[in-house]
Amino acid sequence: MNLVALRGATGVVILFLGRELSFLFAGAMAALIGTRILYLLPASWPSWSESAFLAALATIAAVLALLDKKISYYVTGFLVGGFILSEFFAPGSSTIPVLPFLVGSVLGAISIGLLGEWGMILISCLVGTYLIYGVLPLFGITRTLATAGVFIVGAVAQVIIFQMQKHSDR
Repeated sequence: MNLVALRGATGVVILFLGRELSFLFAGAMAALIGTRILYLLPASWPSWSESAFLAALATIAAVLALLDKKISYYVTGFLVGGFILSEFFAPGSSTIPVLPFLVGSVLGAISIGLLGEWGMILISCLVGTYLIYGVLPLFGITRTLATAGVFIVGAVAQVIIFQMQKHSDR
């Protein structure tokens, strides 16, 4: 499976289930960030070490997110904020610009930590849509409109799931 298909599949899962599976969201974001720092691994390591490194990063982030719901918001916000600002300043790069990553991480942790469930819905839809955007075989205004539609469908789906859970808890 190539990296483009993996990004697209990850985008779909995050788009529709980012709030529900926040541990998976955090793990996916850690793995996506990890792909940008793979060049730091020693070249003498075996070829499977890159996969093990990404799996370890994703597992650590997922375990931190599973500890507590509030911790999950901050961990996911930290990873998402860093990823978004890194992508903004160096899109598609194989490195991470340190200052934008740190600023984005702090802003992401604070914003999702304070907004809670609604912040997770919004941010997971944005990240899922961004990951899907890179896979869409459309161009120009058609691609933009399709991306907006994907965002709206994902947001509505997550809000419906959230409201159904809220009403079933009563």
